[in-house]
Amino acid sequence: MEVYLIRHGETESNKQRRYLGWTESPLTELGKRQAEMAAAFLAAKEIGALYCSDLQRARATANVIGAGCGLKPVASPLLREIHFGRWEGLTFDEIEAEWGDQISRWLDDPFRNSTPDGETLAEVCDRMSSFLAEVEASHEDGRRIAIVSHGGSIRALLFDIIGFETASFWDLKIGNASVSLIRREGDRFRVVYYNGLHHLSAGSDEKLGEEGYPDGYNQQAE
Repeated sequence: MEVYLIRHGETESNKQRRYLGWTESPLTELGKRQAEMAAAFLAAKEIGALYCSDLQRARATANVIGAGCGLKPVASPLLREIHFGRWEGLTFDEIEAEWGDQISRWLDDPFRNSTPDGETLAEVCDRMSSFLAEVEASHEDGRRIAIVSHGGSIRALLFDIIGFETASFWDLKIGNASVSLIRREGDRFRVVYYNGLHHLSAGSDEKLGEEGYPDGYNQQAE
């Protein structure tokens, strides 16, 4: 089984660099174009099923991808972004001004430390992994699956699969409308590539690898 993980397109809150978890924010015009380019890329991949977070920005991105792939997205709250609790909608500077010590602890280890009234990344990873297991059990035919989710939740899942040290978490970048690919090999998933963005830069003459991304582009080292 192969699973494409797609982050939603750019939102208004992304432009303002606000911590946006379960709070709704619409796609920008750029975000809508990013969704269209992701749809064009995935249309050639023979996707058999499409899932998405139930938040507006993921639904909107998935609807565009679904139209391009001839699929109706199925939404699930398990695919939501991390819940930032009382930090929802705030910028880093606003959070630091009131919760300076707490945000420092959270940045040092977001897997064990939660935001005020929010989630830990370990909890996010658990629900993402649970959803992935459910999807895999429902598609034993090995078809390709696409999942539209969020930067933090995709990052948490990839982090768990790769097995990075906690201190490396923030080094793993997941851009708006990026595509990451994981593949079931034996008894585990392997990350084929992550944060693929080449489909958003039409006209590039860069040499591509077999997956449609520059050779060596964000590949996981074995």
